[in-house]
Amino acid sequence: MFKVAICDDEMTSLMINQALTEQVLEEANIEYEITTFEDMQSMIKGVLDDNADFDLLLSDILAVGMNGIEAAEEIRRLGDKLPIVFISSTAEFALDGYRVNALRYLQKPVQIDKLKEAILEAYAAKGSKKKEYLSFQVADRFYKVNLDDIVYLESMGRDTYVVTKTETICVHAKFSDMEQQVPADRFVRCHRSYIINLSEVKDIARYRFLTKNGIEIPISQLQYTDVKKDFIEFEQ
Repeated sequence: MFKVAICDDEMTSLMINQALTEQVLEEANIEYEITTFEDMQSMIKGVLDDNADFDLLLSDILAVGMNGIEAAEEIRRLGDKLPIVFISSTAEFALDGYRVNALRYLQKPVQIDKLKEAILEAYAAKGSKKKEYLSFQVADRFYKVNLDDIVYLESMGRDTYVVTKTETICVHAKFSDMEQQVPADRFVRCHRSYIINLSEVKDIARYRFLTKNGIEIPISQLQYTDVKKDFIEFEQ
């Protein structure tokens, strides 16, 4: 299933873009699901919902309140690498599209051959897409943190602390639930209260890891042999 999100605050444009997208996907015999949004805030919330797992976002730029570039910046800031195609009536923001790593920047009225190129490129990338983020919600805010940015996870009471290279985020979630969201070949539970990203380990000594940013993470004595083996295999 190829899942597409389309956002435009003008209903006519939204319907046109949806119809063109459906035409491209049906002609290519691709099974699809399209979700539409009429404002940027609801689009961001929908895109960052881990259950949505969109494969492509088609977004207008000019909108009331937050514009499409600002919405894309928020999506990227939270670690989501979703392919984005901007569809706009002006070329004014074309260079800004590169800043948020947009797949394409198309001008209205949309040429269906250009739209087809963008959609099929995103579809081709879908087959090799792997989950590259840890997703969770804190209050009313949704996060998708890139796995490359996570140094370790720490359990404290009923909370899990996600420690990244730039910030620490407190998540009211079970440690075991968070553990299931990260790949076991890269994230190792080295202690009952710690899960470490092996990519961020500088070295290992008896009963502790030293991260690249200088933090010592304890290793359980009972797990030390297995954890050390996992680290050596990961490095190879």
